[in-house]
Amino acid sequence: MNRSRPISEAEHDTFFASISGRDDCRFFAIELVDGGAHVGNVWLWAIDTRHRKAELRIVIGDRAARGKGAGSEAIALLCRHAFDSLRLHRIYAYVLSNNPAAKRAFQAAGFTEEGTLRDDRWTGDQFVDAHLLAQLNDVP
Repeated sequence: MNRSRPISEAEHDTFFASISGRDDCRFFAIELVDGGAHVGNVWLWAIDTRHRKAELRIVIGDRAARGKGAGSEAIALLCRHAFDSLRLHRIYAYVLSNNPAAKRAFQAAGFTEEGTLRDDRWTGDQFVDAHLLAQLNDVP
């Protein structure tokens, strides 16, 4: 998750308690259809109702579930929810250049690359680029 240090259980508890009353984020579990195993999470972050946009973030924690389309399907479903129910116009994501599978998942879900932020993130070993991808709602 690109954290500079491990997050304690108490910090997790504080974070999860704080998000229940917020309106600038929405979190969802990703479960496999064949058995319902929880394989990751997808969420909208920094929801901006004035400008009708939000950042989409995703993690597939179960390595066995990667590369099978669950990520791109979760991205597409969350975009549909954001566009139809939340009336957002723009969903964007930052994808690190050292994660080409994530970039492919976003593109498979209809995202377009808009630019590259050069040496934007420090991984602990090196700086890597971050690609900015986005999808626009086709209904204003």
